[in-house]
Amino acid sequence: MPSSSAERDACVWVPETTYRTTTSASPVRICVIDLGTNSFHAVIVDAHPNGSYRVVDRMKEMVRLGAQGLSTHRLPDDAMDRGMRALRRIDLLARGWDTREYLAFATSAIREAENGGAFIERVRQDIGLRIRPISGKQEATLIHHGVERAVDMPDPTLIVDIGGGSVEFIVVEGGAPVFATSLKLGAARMTERFVSTDPLSDGESAALRRHYRAAIEDVVAACEEHEVTTVVGSSGTAKSLARVCIDRHGDQTRSVFQQVLPVPGYRDALRWVLASTADERAAHPAIDPKRVDQIGAGGLLMDTLLDHVPTVDRIKTSPNALREGMVVHFINDNYARLQRMAPFRDVRRRSVHEIAFRFDWEERHAQHVAATAGFLFDVCRPIYDGPDSDAELMEYAALLHDIGYHISHADHQKHSRYLIRNADLQGFQPEEIKILSLVARYHRKAFPKKKHKHYRKLPAAQQKRVRQMAALLRIAEGLDRSHFQNVIALRVRLTDEAMEVAVESKGDPQLEMWAAEGEASLFEDVFGRAVRVSSASISVQGNGYRRVPTSVTHRTPREE
Repeated sequence: MPSSSAERDACVWVPETTYRTTTSASPVRICVIDLGTNSFHAVIVDAHPNGSYRVVDRMKEMVRLGAQGLSTHRLPDDAMDRGMRALRRIDLLARGWDTREYLAFATSAIREAENGGAFIERVRQDIGLRIRPISGKQEATLIHHGVERAVDMPDPTLIVDIGGGSVEFIVVEGGAPVFATSLKLGAARMTERFVSTDPLSDGESAALRRHYRAAIEDVVAACEEHEVTTVVGSSGTAKSLARVCIDRHGDQTRSVFQQVLPVPGYRDALRWVLASTADERAAHPAIDPKRVDQIGAGGLLMDTLLDHVPTVDRIKTSPNALREGMVVHFINDNYARLQRMAPFRDVRRRSVHEIAFRFDWEERHAQHVAATAGFLFDVCRPIYDGPDSDAELMEYAALLHDIGYHISHADHQKHSRYLIRNADLQGFQPEEIKILSLVARYHRKAFPKKKHKHYRKLPAAQQKRVRQMAALLRIAEGLDRSHFQNVIALRVRLTDEAMEVAVESKGDPQLEMWAAEGEASLFEDVFGRAVRVSSASISVQGNGYRRVPTSVTHRTPREE
């Protein structure tokens, strides 16, 4: 690196933390139940007052509550019996998890049935569970709440949730819903009304397609008005259709939620679904056997929609739907004044902070280390062997590097790796999670070595990125060795021979200087430069904040 490189400095003391306190109210364990037309879904979560939540357990029961009852507007007796059995199992699971509160919403089949009220009363008397029927508009709102927690939607997007009785359509632009409707186009309802052949005959297909075209005119108009380019599917039917597409054209090593599907390949999968027999669909691993007879109607709806919205060029799939939206609804209603996660609209950043909160992170220390590591990464960017986007992974690894303390102090770096790898981070690709987890793992003690199985499995280029980011994280960790955020500013000069780090501190910086130099050997190994740490006066302004030069790209706590 040319020795003419300019010195750079930054404030690293982070006075405004993500949460005002680490002693906020204990999470509330709730069981949320979505009583759908086809299936009952239950999710048990710990809901935190800051707006985050942790999934404890899930259960899904295919009850076919609307089987043969949608056209008559009555729930059949055998379907209600199946529903009662499913709810008893859900209640048993929830009690086993010591659930404190329940939230159960009934959708299309129950709200439309003339004996839906009788079923709700039966559940209340026999199980003690209170069920709230919700309107189609409320259902659409909740679905949007669930999907936006899991899927980035930077472009105008149409969310499509294909249920058994209804389909919810939500157009999202600029992060907000601008159109929402619920139509009686559910896969079970349309199959019961239009389908009697297998595969779907040309005549029945044409009749159903005409029905769809007329029904979705307002949806198509809203898509045209807002120039929608992306469709996000958020139901079991949508997931099955996307998995069929991946089986034919996608990446088998990635989950359906990690892939963006091009429309031509997706429509090819739809054609296969529509042309296949029930036996062929049943044999396909992507299709739930209990959806075999209904998935054709759902596939035809998607095909009709794509016919009439030609601006759509990509399909995404959401892991979240109505039930996750119900969790968000519960938190909003009960903890709105305490929410601290609202600023994190980005899915990845919010997910990282939710996990940090879940595992009782030492917030001020983590954020100080992240600010320091981000600055060092920016300074060393000219000699870093990886993409610019690794600055984000560097920050997240620093924020999560100590969460292993949640399990044990000893070897907590290994526990941090395990928790990051298995904590269901949203919005990340698998290789990103591997890199992030290993950078956190190597923030102390052993260096990355080929004998370490998780590190060994990475390609050589990714191994080098891990080593270099871990080297920076070790120094950043050393510069807050006291965990008291003693260092408030840095000046760094990078030459061909060394990285020279000058620190301004609130008190005696000897511990931080000693720790940073003690952690320098990995940096010296991977970057071929010595690390020299000294104390200095860096003209910290007034109250301890310093304006960072505009050439420094990493986000800073406050500008003067």
